[in-house]
Amino acid sequence: MCMNSGLLIGFDYDAKRAIVARANCDQWTCKECSARMASRWILRAGMGTRALLGQGDTVDFVTITSHEKLKTFADTERVWRSAWSTLYAALKRKKKALQFFTVPEKHKDGRMHVHSLWNANVSQTWLKNNARKRGLGYQAKVIHVTDASRVASYVGKYVGKDLGADVPKGFRRVRTSQNWIDIPAPNNGLMGLTWEYVTSNGALEIIYLECHAKSIALIDYETGEIWDDIDLGTTVSSQVSKIYKEGRGLS
Repeated sequence: MCMNSGLLIGFDYDAKRAIVARANCDQWTCKECSARMASRWILRAGMGTRALLGQGDTVDFVTITSHEKLKTFADTERVWRSAWSTLYAALKRKKKALQFFTVPEKHKDGRMHVHSLWNANVSQTWLKNNARKRGLGYQAKVIHVTDASRVASYVGKYVGKDLGADVPKGFRRVRTSQNWIDIPAPNNGLMGLTWEYVTSNGALEIIYLECHAKSIALIDYETGEIWDDIDLGTTVSSQVSKIYKEGRGLS
């Protein structure tokens, strides 16, 4: 459970209850969130591959290196950003319905390499020549994927791997084409709730008072039990906390 963020409180006014859960910070530097996000991306990689293979597409796992004269992650990322637009256009000429799932890796020498699943169906020689033409490395590798269950081992080595301190601000750890399949949203009772994000105990006090006034029970999402209290970095007013707890029979 992520402890770096606030609370999500979902109100069901008809049932007179509200579900309380920890929000996720969704930062790759967070141990809990990075593990969760990595698992979801690995799942998406497999789902997309399975869908492409199912419609008769060729899927390849490719590795593209950075130019050997570039020595830092930031420099290789900058060149990749400009090179990708023209390489993408060349791939689109080969495969109009191009789909891709791309993950960067920080190599042991500090430079960025890129790994991708795609249905472009280009040869290793084509990729080497076209990558080099756009300022990337002369080494490239293409592995044909015939079994979607192998994708987890391909992608799992790189998703969530530490990229170090010289990553540009706003850098995206995974990039996909717009039509790469996504994980469907769960169809459960939580979808119909009215959600509020709470980041301080001052805001939590307001929630306590509202729940007391409207006889709404706060339910812990993890345990299913009546919500008792939480420390968000400050102290909830004892008077407000007492009002809520007495109303819920917790004191």
